[in-house]
Amino acid sequence: IKNLKPLWVVKLPNANKVRSQPTFAGGLLFVGSHGGGVYALDQKTGCQVWYFKTVAEVRSGVSVDIWSNDATDSDPKIYFGDLIGNVYALSAKTGALIWRDRADNHPSATITGAPALNDGVLYVPVSSLEVVLAVNPLYECCTGRGSVVAYDANTGERLWQTYTVPEL
Repeated sequence: IKNLKPLWVVKLPNANKVRSQPTFAGGLLFVGSHGGGVYALDQKTGCQVWYFKTVAEVRSGVSVDIWSNDATDSDPKIYFGDLIGNVYALSAKTGALIWRDRADNHPSATITGAPALNDGVLYVPVSSLEVVLAVNPLYECCTGRGSVVAYDANTGERLWQTYTVPEL
């Protein structure tokens, strides 16, 4: 370990921290930015391959579709959420938006956990930022219930949503 040295270093514009776990796939490193966006960086050089601007900070990890470098028709997707509860699907190769949805209509909904993909279904964990609002004595806490939303990973069609706390 004492002989390890960095191969490259990158600075993300308009970001003073990175809270998104990086993901490697297809020779790229995908990482969300505090400045509101996701970067695809060349794994060997650290050079930016593409950038996608999101509505808010990306704190979740990035999940990746099955990626076959051998298949010329392979069009893998990446999936992630932002700080204000939007979930995204992008082309992993180009960064083009495929679909986006607000996972929960609660005003404090947030996505900080990485979406999970299984058999064409994307499972997205939704939590709440109400902890920030609870310091205001006039705020009627706590109405966020947390949930898991399931999507058709290809189309973005919402399949179901289940809440972790029953409605009061």
